[in-house]
Amino acid sequence: MTAASGGEREEVPAAASPGRRWRCPLAPMELVAFAAFVGGIVFLRLHGLRTDWNSISYTLWPFFREMPRILLLGIILQLIWRAGSGLISRSFAPVREYCRSLWSPGWWFLWLRLYLVYGLTVYSYFWLKVSIPLVHYRLFDAELWRLDRWLHGGLSPSVLTAELVAGTPLAPLLGTWYGWWIASVMAVIAFFATDSRPALRRGFMLSCALLWAGGVWIYLAFPSLGPCYTSPDVFERVLSGMPGVQHVQQLLWENYQLMLAGRSGALTRFNPTRGIAALPSLHVGAHVLFLLWARHRLRPLRVVFLAGALLTFLGSLATGWHYAVDGYVGAVLAWGVYRLARWLEPDVLPEGTATPNVSR
Repeated sequence: MTAASGGEREEVPAAASPGRRWRCPLAPMELVAFAAFVGGIVFLRLHGLRTDWNSISYTLWPFFREMPRILLLGIILQLIWRAGSGLISRSFAPVREYCRSLWSPGWWFLWLRLYLVYGLTVYSYFWLKVSIPLVHYRLFDAELWRLDRWLHGGLSPSVLTAELVAGTPLAPLLGTWYGWWIASVMAVIAFFATDSRPALRRGFMLSCALLWAGGVWIYLAFPSLGPCYTSPDVFERVLSGMPGVQHVQQLLWENYQLMLAGRSGALTRFNPTRGIAALPSLHVGAHVLFLLWARHRLRPLRVVFLAGALLTFLGSLATGWHYAVDGYVGAVLAWGVYRLARWLEPDVLPEGTATPNVSR
């Protein structure tokens, strides 16, 4: 149900519907994160792969060390955004209301919960992804290549994009943009995690946890390397203008070879953050997910987020990281987890309402 206000349509608080009231002491985002964490460990142990405290400390300790910086970044971005809104409306109320929310212990407690959720999800994602060569020997690259051609009338989007971009200024631009992907993801997550509205913060993090947790299980179901590894000759010319991309691809390939060697014996050396998987493209999926949230919460920046998603999709083809179908599946997955998160955690305080009770 919606209500019109000032030309915009906003959702009526769904909490009024008894059938959708959440009564569990844990939020949906926490249930998803714990399920991903436990499920990942159980799956790996069932396949004879040892996961112990070292795997947790190796993956999560560097992640948690960055907490203060990410927190500060999020608060700064929130203040900038609200100051800009205040300049347009000629009012300092948005900044004052946000600063008031920071005085609540509930705001800080929720932020810690959000960060724990993301950390547990990232742990499961990294270790499941890097272990794919040890639990699933078959690759679906040939099928994905044929599916790409079938979907596009016999033409390979990978070959077309690589040929069009090679030797043009667009090649280094796409390579640079792809290199900024992790930074862009952390900036957007930092921004939404430090918002003043609890339902929005929980819903956003729930969608992120669902995206990464769901994506890695699709990796496991349909393992694939990506066209840059199965058809390197196609991308040789375009990648010559992307030295940074070439370097990262080489690092991941070397780590993949270490994992393959582990099939016949104990693994002695590898990096769990350097797994390879193509379907779905979570690079595209993440930016589509952010676009969906920006469509309602950062309206003036919708065009920027749309451009970012399109550039990411184009970059995924030009660099050879992904098949076009990977991007399509990533986008559909992003839409699905967004809708599910909005249903489980409806944002009951639309943009422009008073500062919420941050103790929930």
